Amino acid sequence: PFSLDTMEAIVDKADEHHRLVLENRQLRAKEQLPSQGFDAKNPKMQQIFKTISTCAKTSASVFISGESGSGKEVIASMIHERSLRKKHPFIKVNCPATPESLLESEFFGHEKGAFTGAEKRRLGRFELAHKGSLLLDEITEMPMHLQSKLLRVIQEQEFERLGSEKSIRVDIRFIATTNRNIEEAIQQNLFREDLFYRLHVIPIQIPPLRERREDIIDLANYFIASFSTKMGQRQKPLSPLAKKYLLDYNFPGNVRELSNIIERALTLSQEKEITAQDLSIQPKPPKILPLKEWEKTHILDTLAAMGESKSLAAKKLGITEKTLRNKLKSYGKKT
Repeated sequence: PFSLDTMEAIVDKADEHHRLVLENRQLRAKEQLPSQGFDAKNPKMQQIFKTISTCAKTSASVFISGESGSGKEVIASMIHERSLRKKHPFIKVNCPATPESLLESEFFGHEKGAFTGAEKRRLGRFELAHKGSLLLDEITEMPMHLQSKLLRVIQEQEFERLGSEKSIRVDIRFIATTNRNIEEAIQQNLFREDLFYRLHVIPIQIPPLRERREDIIDLANYFIASFSTKMGQRQKPLSPLAKKYLLDYNFPGNVRELSNIIERALTLSQEKEITAQDLSIQPKPPKILPLKEWEKTHILDTLAAMGESKSLAAKKLGITEKTLRNKLKSYGKKT
């Protein structure tokens, strides 16, 4: 009842889908970043989780920005897992990791004989993501000529395989990530402004870990629980000095680096608790300021914390409001 071409297409699709399922499992296991079971204390992260809950119910495109290792893929996964598309594929394209010569075929797929080496039909990521979500990881690394073709797919939700003139309609939710400054990328003609606005319907900016220090210890404990279960060993608490080391460390690799630090510490630890030595990190030494500079910083920070209320700030600092105004005047601030 089926033609050979139809059967070949079915087998190819099943084979490709199976490969991508395994690939996604490996990527998620490798990331080891919390998507569930973690309650953020940082106000910005709390707002991000609220945004995820709201936008997940829609099919609006999401644009996730943040430094490398900050958890952009995990946020994308959370959006898909909480959406009505969760029973359908969550497909990822790692734009910088895919050779430019293969990127177009990776997206659109190709017919047998479409180019040298195309020995059989291959389904592209657009086709495999039908009814699901497509993650365009580090999209600002995508070549400009391909960006224009991607724009058409987003606008019209249809495309053609390489070597075919037959249009294929799809229903895809697009999620894009970048660790670049997107405004600079647009100004430098590295990224199309019209494509940015198509993808930037729901923006999410993930703060680096150094700007959400109130979450560091909870995240560390999350990873301790996760890795201890995988290693089949009991959970170990962090020593007080280990906690101080983590809170003083700047985490250039963000949450991914914290995950690696905890996994290494659990592997190497010989004590009943994780010690500072187990962490194998050097916390940033405290910055020593001259007394006058420290006083200025402390006064201005207190004033900002009190909502610029001079009376409240003066009370908090234990000085008169007149003294505070004189200090601010010496700093060149309006009183």
